[in-house]
Amino acid sequence: QLVMDIVARGANVQAGNVLRETAAAYEYAIGLGALDEDFVNPALRAKSSLRQAKVKLSSTPGKRFLTDGELTRFLKWLPGSGFTATMKGVMHLTLLTGARTGEICNARWDHIDLEKGIWHVDQKTGVKRDVQLCQQAVEFLRQLQKMTNVWLFPSTKTGVPIQQKSLTEQAWVLRKSNRMLDIERWTPHDLRRTVRTGLSRLGCPNEVGEAVLGHSRKGIEGTYDLHRYEPECRLWLQKWADHMDKLIAK
Repeated sequence: QLVMDIVARGANVQAGNVLRETAAAYEYAIGLGALDEDFVNPALRAKSSLRQAKVKLSSTPGKRFLTDGELTRFLKWLPGSGFTATMKGVMHLTLLTGARTGEICNARWDHIDLEKGIWHVDQKTGVKRDVQLCQQAVEFLRQLQKMTNVWLFPSTKTGVPIQQKSLTEQAWVLRKSNRMLDIERWTPHDLRRTVRTGLSRLGCPNEVGEAVLGHSRKGIEGTYDLHRYEPECRLWLQKWADHMDKLIAK
């Protein structure tokens, strides 16, 4: 039932992870003799049922992004939405930087240089990069700094960074209670894709747009061309932030 509830929230990959870990736990218990050898692993049975129902539990490349019209509605809706203030801050900074929501959730103040407008990020790949902060991001962070200390976005209950999955879970709660913005289904990660797509629409060169997202270049180019396009990233993120300001002003 737990897995079905997770699938119902649209978190199919998470459901797949739960099934995999549960199946492994049952197999381990059978191996120890804690369960009979003829015991039928319920996790494997559930996985088979989902496969027959053609429920995909693995991730697929996302294609969802917010159009300018949808983004305009989102930007006006978010401040009064049912997300917590912390979650709103994470999504707002995602749109201003193009950074991963997971990176933003775990951001520390000692990695932020507001004077230079730089956020030093240790990526999940182990590669370090500097996220360039537009004027709007710097102003937002100056206000946020008055309310938090070690972490940018700590949980009010635990004091440690909020979990990335909490954004997706709250989005599911809002949909279930009919409090979600009435646009095509979206996830917090789609905001990052919205930034990348929006930059292209504004005329941002491909190599700069990829650098904004922190994507590493492949092959010979990635080996020999080590320019990080940091000045260019700052320029285009500022153009993007100014573009969003114009959308809100409509």
